[in-house]
Amino acid sequence: MEIASLSNFVTWQKSVRLAADVIKLSQRTSLSRHPWACDQLRRAALSVPSNIAEGYERRAEKDTERFYLIAKGSCAEVLTQIKVAQLADLLSQQDAVPVLAQCEEILRLIAGVIKARRLARDSNTLEPQAPTDKPRR
Repeated sequence: MEIASLSNFVTWQKSVRLAADVIKLSQRTSLSRHPWACDQLRRAALSVPSNIAEGYERRAEKDTERFYLIAKGSCAEVLTQIKVAQLADLLSQQDAVPVLAQCEEILRLIAGVIKARRLARDSNTLEPQAPTDKPRR
């Protein structure tokens, strides 16, 4: 699962769009009157593509997965903060729903990337099995 460059990495592209959308949302909605909420939300949103980029560029097995897991956690943080802002009447459903959908998609994509990396790693480390006449269960 080698990707030629970071700019071709769909998960990273979508997370950059999420971060930009969150920044715009925090500037044009009631969130803008709550700097503490804006700051936390923006930091979490910016953390997603930043950690994906860092993991991608490190290319060390454990480092890469660790950064992807951090990005996944940050995306879950954005999702949670958007839901809280919606319940606190700082965001309308109309404003929240698209961002929540982006978060859910990115969470699925990151989980898929991690799973694919683990499968590739595990298949590379397995020793070939000798053929056997025993039936498979």
